[in-house]
Amino acid sequence: MTSVFDAAAYVAIGGALVGAAWAALLMGFDRRLHDPLFWLLAAVEVVLLGLLAGGCVGLARTDRDIDGLTFVGYLVSIVLVLPFTVAWAASERSRWGTGVLLSGCLTVAVLALRLTQLWAGQP
Repeated sequence: MTSVFDAAAYVAIGGALVGAAWAALLMGFDRRLHDPLFWLLAAVEVVLLGLLAGGCVGLARTDRDIDGLTFVGYLVSIVLVLPFTVAWAASERSRWGTGVLLSGCLTVAVLALRLTQLWAGQP
């Protein structure tokens, strides 16, 4: 479970960082969210949903000393960040819509990294 969980988390981190860089470029050129970035973030969201399911199952089956409430809180939060920021970016007509998307992608990357730390038993 550990290697699969870590691999999925690192795929999510990589996808979120690519999305953040892409959003930064769009923001720099004063462009709005467009389809290729949307589909990249949709793929990251699918990975995050798998992380949620796998993390909950792994937590139920492990004997590790992990704070379950904190761990599940991170799992649920990370799944909610991208849909909200994508909706906000799609509705915002200025460059700040992609700025919100940039911050959402960075938030997902940090939350995924923290999830790997929690799973490894770090406080």
